[in-house]
Amino acid sequence: MTQYFAYQRFRLWHAPLHTRVLLTLFNVMMVLATAIGILMFRLRTRLTPAGAVEYYRGNEGTALTGAPLLFERSFTELLDVTHAHAFSQSFLFFVLCHIFALTKASNRLKVAVYCLAFGTTAVDLGVPYLIRYVSQGFSPLQVANSAIMTLVLIVLLAVPMYEMWIYREPETLTAP
Repeated sequence: MTQYFAYQRFRLWHAPLHTRVLLTLFNVMMVLATAIGILMFRLRTRLTPAGAVEYYRGNEGTALTGAPLLFERSFTELLDVTHAHAFSQSFLFFVLCHIFALTKASNRLKVAVYCLAFGTTAVDLGVPYLIRYVSQGFSPLQVANSAIMTLVLIVLLAVPMYEMWIYREPETLTAP
């Protein structure tokens, strides 16, 4: 695939079938991985600011009857998660942004999507520390950031898929 990046006029709808299949399979796996991540985050935090506060700050003494008892996350626990996510999320967005670079989206939109992808990653890495050590008032930021990150992933996955399998460049008329 690297040979295509050198060719500035390459577009996804011109890619050979084997390349489109490879990219599609990668995208399908990213959808699956993201869905599992959202499910896991939902189970941990209920996708609510209050759930995020409980998850990071614990609920000792305030747990409802029958609710699982949660202890505050230690700095080491947060670092363990941050370390893995700093690499995996950055690498995932790097790859998806490279594929998105091959679309017919405007350069302005591409730059905006790139900045949102890596910006939401930075917020995602930092907000657990803010919730845990600064203020529970940062918990709505985590929920909002997760929603924005999900929308960015949808754009990064949907636009290339559309261009690979549905979009066709209009025929240009050539003078005889």
